[in-house]
Amino acid sequence: MTTKFNPWSLTSAWLLAASLIAVWVWPKFIGLEIHPIFGWAEARSGVGWLEPNGRYAVGVLAGALAVMLLIRRTRLVAGWAALGLSLVFTLLHLTPWLGINIPDYGPLMESLAAGRSVAEIEALGLKGDRGAHFTFAIINAGLAAMVVGAEMVKPAAGRRQREYTPMQLGAS
Repeated sequence: MTTKFNPWSLTSAWLLAASLIAVWVWPKFIGLEIHPIFGWAEARSGVGWLEPNGRYAVGVLAGALAVMLLIRRTRLVAGWAALGLSLVFTLLHLTPWLGINIPDYGPLMESLAAGRSVAEIEALGLKGDRGAHFTFAIINAGLAAMVVGAEMVKPAAGRRQREYTPMQLGAS
């Protein structure tokens, strides 16, 4: 860790914290009965605790990471954790359990609340987000990598200028 001010670390930490709050914290707690991402993942995977327990756990974890990113002493740890979380989400979007394209949220949430099966929901032909959540996971991974990289780079020690005598300057 460095002791000098690092604008790359601070800027990327603020951007990542804002992204975590906007994408992974706030939407998890806005009063939805069924969150479209976690509900869809639960329906496709059969893992019954994802909605709402999984979304609340992710929301709390992402919120804690956002706060830790803003504290200088915990920024590196939070950067590594956010990178890991982002990579897990990226990989989950590449599995058949979640997929890159999440169906349109409104009809998806209505269908999940009505107890429709995955096959019935897929038969509706809902367009989806065209990989928006997948893209956000990649963007967050990049921002987290910037935080980690900026925190791990040691600042260059100030190079001492060698003082030359007039004779040395004229000699070749």
